[in-house]
Parts: sequence; C-alpha cells; structure tokens
Amino acid sequence: MDYINFGTKRIDYTIKRGNRKKTLAINVTLASQVIVLAPNNFSREKIKTIVKKKALWIMEKQEHFKRLAMLFPEKEFVSGEQILLLGRKYRLKIKEENYLSIPKLSGRRLFIYVHSNLAPEDRKEIIKDTLIKWYFIKSTKIIKQRITRYGKLLDLFPKKVIIKDQKKRWASCSSDGILRFNWRIAIAPISIVDYIVVHELCHLKVKNHSSDFWKLVSVAIPDYQKRKDQVG
Repeated sequence: MDYINFGTKRIDYTIKRGNRKKTLAINVTLASQVIVLAPNNFSREKIKTIVKKKALWIMEKQEHFKRLAMLFPEKEFVSGEQILLLGRKYRLKIKEENYLSIPKLSGRRLFIYVHSNLAPEDRKEIIKDTLIKWYFIKSTKIIKQRITRYGKLLDLFPKKVIIKDQKKRWASCSSDGILRFNWRIAIAPISIVDYIVVHELCHLKVKNHSSDFWKLVSVAIPDYQKRKDQVG
C-alpha cells in the first residue's frame, strides 16, 4: 500500500499497472479506497507526484461517498427500521399475508407485504427487492414531475429519461440528450432533487461547468451553491 501526506491527512492508495499507454487514472471507490491505474513505465515517484496533485479532488470524492453512505446505511429490512422518502422519515412495517400486495404508505409507516410461508433466508432479500422496486416507482414519478416543471421554465427537454441503479452518481446527461437518474434520488429532500434535475437539464444546453452553465442553473435555483454543497 502506497500513501501520501496532504496536510494532516494521510491518503492510502493502491497501484494497479496495465497496458495503458500514456495516461494515469485515479478511481475512488464507494468504500473510499483509492485505486491508481498506471502505465507500466511510470515510476512510483512519478505516480506519487501525480496523486499529490490530485489530493484535494481525492478527499472531496471520499467525503462525497461518506455522505452517500450515511444516506444509504446497511439495513436488516425488518419492522421498525427507518427509511427515507424525499428526506422524510418513515418506519417499515412488515406484514405477513397469503397474497402479495404493493407497498403502501400510511401515516409515517410503509407497509410491505410478504408471504407468510417464506423461508427466513429468503425473507430479507424479497423485502429488499420489494423496497427497491417501490423506490424505482416513486423516483420515476418524482423525476418526471420535476422535469416537467423545470423543463418549461428553462425551455429544456430531454430526449429520454431513464431511472437506473447507479452506485457512484446521482444523475448524468449523455451527449444524445438522455438523462439518467439514480433511483436513490427519491430518498433525498425535494430541494436536492430539484437541484439535481435542474443541473442535468442545464447540461442539455451547456455540457461543461463554465460560468454560463451556473448562470443557467441560477435561473431556476438561485441558491444552487448551498444545494450543491449538500450534494457534494
């Protein structure tokens, strides 16, 4: 394990060599591990110099993934466990039934129905899958509503909207005008959802993060900087 010191912080990183010709790439995983993909002819000192130059970026990525981990902690998928929808807290209530039904919100509880004859080893996985499908449905509805609202305001409309399971990002905009959103967006407060939607809509017109881009974002989200800092 190699490392650099940046101020009072130590950044550990793992070097993986391959057939890359000229460039070095740095990846930060969801677990905040730093992987450096380097050409075979790069010395360890040269790699360390490059990593030092990217230290601030690495730390920002690690902090971003830590915030994501706080939003999406590991769950047991049992009654009484807390979930989030648009930033509001709800409690899971698992009910055994002889028939399947879609999850239902009632007050501050989300009811998920499972077969009463389920084997214990299957129960957790089925509840997890049911909850994720429910989030997919919710995020699809929420995203379409917000795109309609802000699309009219900005006169920007995507070619297509796709809800996906994305581990490293909230959303993305492709060069062909397709917007992709992480289903987990339904967990975030509506102020953050709006910022992410507007951010991607603006990329339909301005592909980079220039001053023109942020000026366009500010038309719909005047306090975008505050929300940007929350998203990371």
